[in-house]
Amino acid sequence: MSSTIKAAVLSAGAWSQSSHLPALKADPRVELVAISSPDAEMAGRLGSQFGTPHFADWREALALRPDIVVVSSPPVAHEEQVIAALAAGAHVLVEKPFALSAVAARRMRDTAERLGKALLVGFGWPAAPIFALSRSLIEAGEIGKVEHLTMHLAVNTRALLSGSTDGGWGGKLESSTATYTDKAISGGGSAAVTMSHELGMVEWLVGEPIIALHASTFPPASDIDLHTTVNAEFAGGGSAAISAASTHPYLARPQWHMALYGDKGQLWADSIADTLRLVRAGGEVVEFGAPEASGVYDPGAPTKALIACAFGAAAPAGLTARLAAHVVAVTDAIYSSAKSNQRLQVEDL
Repeated sequence: MSSTIKAAVLSAGAWSQSSHLPALKADPRVELVAISSPDAEMAGRLGSQFGTPHFADWREALALRPDIVVVSSPPVAHEEQVIAALAAGAHVLVEKPFALSAVAARRMRDTAERLGKALLVGFGWPAAPIFALSRSLIEAGEIGKVEHLTMHLAVNTRALLSGSTDGGWGGKLESSTATYTDKAISGGGSAAVTMSHELGMVEWLVGEPIIALHASTFPPASDIDLHTTVNAEFAGGGSAAISAASTHPYLARPQWHMALYGDKGQLWADSIADTLRLVRAGGEVVEFGAPEASGVYDPGAPTKALIACAFGAAAPAGLTARLAAHVVAVTDAIYSSAKSNQRLQVEDL
């Protein structure tokens, strides 16, 4: 393999400006050959900022045959762009929500597997030290068989889901309103935008899929929910209470709280306090703090993982298309359950 690779970012916007593009430009092994955006003015601004050729049509970017592609478009465009990028020979990172439906998610997953290309999804939280440490403790047998988990995530997305263009991403660009307020484009509200991170995290930590659930949303049965609550069952028999909330813009840092109970021990995590506590069955308590239990998010982590895949690394377990496809199936069940007020099985062929 060459010592350098070519990269392109499709449908770049506010989030790419503060995450994907800086990570790509910071790696000397990466040549950023193209940025695309249907907004020609935005494409021009980003092209000038990052010193990169820019296009209004993403197909022109793929014509340059990049080795890696970041798909940063709204979910409605993911399937077409991801499959085209894979077919052009690239390893791909796509933002979440992964897809508008489980069927579309499976098509992308299956295409990547058939072509032998890495397809990663932007679940960057497994790289945060607090969760990487949690998984290592679980893998070391400190928790034993998982019996119950509670997880809550509060994120400053209330304004976005209510029609604001400011996602608080730290750049000067604004997000498109429809990206977060039109379910036909975005896939939904907090269940799709925020809880998708949790669902991927839960299944990555526990190592088991969610197979059934009962959910509610607020506003009730809304296409763009602000808050979501799910009671879920794992394949191994354990249960989970998972919730996501959209906060007012008083705190930029996402707030994760987790309690995980097993037959050998318990974990308590608070991402804002940078605290992880292990309680063993015999009563011994082990406290972890920053930096080993830091809850700070690295927005470039998924992009760095994509670069590593291009140089031969395996896809990180917490970012795979197979995991993401199941998360979409769970999300579909959440919205169906919230509207029917029924416990549902998760359909995932």
